[in-house]
Amino acid sequence: MKKFLASRGGRPVILAANHQSYLDPPAIGMVFPTPLRFIAWDGLFRIPLLGAMIRALGAVPVSQENKNAAAGLLRDVMGFVRDGYSVLIFPEGQRTPDGRLQPFEGGVALIALKMDVPVVPIWIEGAFDAFPISRRFPRPRKIAVTFGEPLLPERIADMPEKNRRQALLGALESALVSMRDGVRQGF
Repeated sequence: MKKFLASRGGRPVILAANHQSYLDPPAIGMVFPTPLRFIAWDGLFRIPLLGAMIRALGAVPVSQENKNAAAGLLRDVMGFVRDGYSVLIFPEGQRTPDGRLQPFEGGVALIALKMDVPVVPIWIEGAFDAFPISRRFPRPRKIAVTFGEPLLPERIADMPEKNRRQALLGALESALVSMRDGVRQGF
């Protein structure tokens, strides 16, 4: 990953990870080699230690009650990319209730294609066991963060925009499933 980032001369990427737990952003933020930004539920900022940690790792609060905020969130994320920050996005939109990969929302593909930035798939393993939705507090567990090969928007053939988004989402899902299977064999 460091070699790829160096070859881009510090230009930003979109990190697209599965979402197992509230531990995911800190786990990625602690191992990613450059500063990044991500959107997080504003309630997390009220949890003393977690709130301070995710703010230090580049989180920006958003209210889940404001359903009209989707367009504003997209603008914010594109602004982070324009400002030179890599951005962490969870294409599932929310934490998994059962540990399995959930259907993707289209924002990650829309942003990657509009901003012409690579999408780096990330598979997180172990965070669901450590801190699933059903638990109030995390428990000690091994967590692995695996970075995949970047998906380059310019490699998606000329086709209508909607088809390009679907192709990028399909490639991302395929990469994450492959990474999941590889990680779980050695976990």
